[in-house]
Amino acid sequence: MPTPDFSKIWASSSPLPEYTFTDAEYVEGWDFVGSAPPTKNEFDAWFRQTDEKLKWLYDQMQATASKLYPVGSVYISFNSADPSTLFGGTWQRLKDTFLLANGDSYAPNTSGGSAKKTISVDNLPPHTHSCSTVGNHTHARGSMNIVGSIVNIDDEPFGSADNFTTSGALSITTQNYRLGSAGGEGGGVKSISFNGATGWSGETSPNGLHSHTIGNTGSGLPLNIMPPYKTVYMWRRTA
Repeated sequence: MPTPDFSKIWASSSPLPEYTFTDAEYVEGWDFVGSAPPTKNEFDAWFRQTDEKLKWLYDQMQATASKLYPVGSVYISFNSADPSTLFGGTWQRLKDTFLLANGDSYAPNTSGGSAKKTISVDNLPPHTHSCSTVGNHTHARGSMNIVGSIVNIDDEPFGSADNFTTSGALSITTQNYRLGSAGGEGGGVKSISFNGATGWSGETSPNGLHSHTIGNTGSGLPLNIMPPYKTVYMWRRTA
């Protein structure tokens, strides 16, 4: 049944003179007119008074509803009926959203949030990745020649010019002594030493070219952050 129009009052525009019941007549009912039927004025008065009482009740209900749901209120129901049909006023439907109480962290009448979130690197917890260790190998060291030379063996008497020279890993140690009687000729004994502990500045042959691979995982899909829910109808009163 559609909502009745309580603004219409029976015989409110009748050209007949308005009849007003006395309290005694009203509580006595139609019996006060006796055996004769009521006049039009009396009949209109009865219906008009009934309509006025109904309208008064309707207005009181509307006023009460406005107190229960003033402008800015939110009405929640599992029923899809528009609350304007129940309480009057103008209402705006709220869809696909949660309600959050404002406070120190959230300003009044603001909106935000999302049902899904794609996290960034900063959102990841500390973690590790596996890494392949392929690449065991050896290197071949190049050849190394340690060389030296002896030049001009000296067979001159002791004290003559020394033409005995060495190079490379060979060196000379000279020990002097005399042979024969005093004043006789003598000679020098020269000792040839070998030292192979020389520095080596060569390079090994390249070998074992390889790479390391860090395991990759994940597909980057958005994370569903929707809490458990039950859907309802919600309206906000705007006028």
